[in-house]
Amino acid sequence: MNPAADHAPRDDSDATPDAASADTDAAWALRARAGDVAAMQGLVLRHQAAVARLLWRFARRRADLDDLVQETFLRMVRGLPDWQPAQPFARWLLRIATNVGRDYFRRQAVRRRWTAEPATSPLGELLPEPVEPGADPAARAAANEVKATLAQLSPDEQTLLTLHYLEGWPLADIAAQFGWTVTATKLRAWRARRQLRKLLQTS
Repeated sequence: MNPAADHAPRDDSDATPDAASADTDAAWALRARAGDVAAMQGLVLRHQAAVARLLWRFARRRADLDDLVQETFLRMVRGLPDWQPAQPFARWLLRIATNVGRDYFRRQAVRRRWTAEPATSPLGELLPEPVEPGADPAARAAANEVKATLAQLSPDEQTLLTLHYLEGWPLADIAAQFGWTVTATKLRAWRARRQLRKLLQTS
């Protein structure tokens, strides 16, 4: 069954592409909330690539990325009863993915604290299988180096710098996402940048 064919609302010639996309999301989300499996599948297929692209910033291994994407959509299903149609669905879903990524950073920090596993191999290479951003080896190496450096920061610092500098989120949006004040978020960002500079100077 093709949910796009069976469930999407009719085209509106006066609607912009973004508005039409948002209308489709809202229509599918309302149907999914009512138990429509095809609409639920349509939402997953429609947003899977965007969710994976965001969570690639967080994941250290391909298997971790797959788990994070799956966890995001499980949280989406559980959270649909609380989703409000006035709230853009895509933005709501990516905020769920952001929380999943932040929780992942926290789990990784606990694992490093309570296990004796070294962060690097004897050759200085990251032990986890790299998640590739593209075919360019230089881009892969640079991305993995960034992740390895950020992993030495606290989970909240990792999340803040990832969202602000790698994803381009305004600090005000990050503050709203995590319930921080804008002033506190700016201070956190300043401290995280300072700590990052120290790590880069000693590496």
